[in-house]
Amino acid sequence: MKKKLLIELIIYAILAIIGIILLFTYKPEKEPRNIPSDFIITVEGVKNDVAIHDK
Repeated sequence: MKKKLLIELIIYAILAIIGIILLFTYKPEKEPRNIPSDFIITVEGVKNDVAIHDK
């Protein structure tokens, strides 16, 4: 294996390891969610987890 390819492989392996470590250790800050008081969820004909729209 050529020296250049070996160095490139090592760099990609290091980046992959750093990415995996960050994936499992990153914890985003929890921001409060502001929901308007007039926000209403409407459901139209839901039966057995399948939405039915009769019109």
